[in-house]
Amino acid sequence: MKFIQVERHERGIVRLVMNHASARNAMGEELRGELLSALEQLLLDPKTRVLMIASALKDFSVGGDLSKMDTLSDPKVGRQRIVSAHRLARLLLANDKPIIAEVKGHAVGAGAGLALICDTIVMGESGSIGFPFFRVGLVPDFAIAYTLPKRMGFARARQALLYARSYGSADALREGIADEVVADEEVEAKAMERARQLAAFPSHAMALTKRMLEYADDPMAVLEFEAMAQPLCFATDDFQEGLAAFKDKRKPLFDPETE
Repeated sequence: MKFIQVERHERGIVRLVMNHASARNAMGEELRGELLSALEQLLLDPKTRVLMIASALKDFSVGGDLSKMDTLSDPKVGRQRIVSAHRLARLLLANDKPIIAEVKGHAVGAGAGLALICDTIVMGESGSIGFPFFRVGLVPDFAIAYTLPKRMGFARARQALLYARSYGSADALREGIADEVVADEEVEAKAMERARQLAAFPSHAMALTKRMLEYADDPMAVLEFEAMAQPLCFATDDFQEGLAAFKDKRKPLFDPETE
């Protein structure tokens, strides 16, 4: 691939590194297409346990590629573009595997949307995440109106989007947008530490938990999901290993065949 590097690490950890330097990782057709192609394969691969999304550049992603939007005044062309972007967003939202975003520099617009879809955001101290859609006459996209309220609450997300706000790392952490802030040079190491923690957990139970969290606003739906999911977990090798490890007073080793 031209703009994506795929790194494979131990225990099924896969790191996708964006490197579209001329566009500062703008989420244009080229970068989105490569992300979609890579993720379609990786998310179907049972050997993939944890995904990481990072940037080889100073910035994570500067959002949509405004330099290539001159033709979008044609509604048909505009719709084609947004439907194309939605293929990637829908794939990530429907995904059951944990994803970690490494955010250094700017994560803006659709770049912020890509980070917000991830389960964990590790942010560098000099990083920022922003929603400047109004500044170019557009509405938020890449599911931000869904993912941002999930992180910071509806009232604060409304203020963030209506006032086109940008958040530095300290504010992002305080508002719940980022999960951890470290020195810029420590972002990759901290994200990998998080990835190793996730890779040590039972993948089946984790996948079901990700789906369960989608019902977080409905307690009855959560209970219904539990009634389906927990019996499935009872029947897994993971549960048997967890029980054995508890009795033997040792750490469990889930999916031992995963290198």
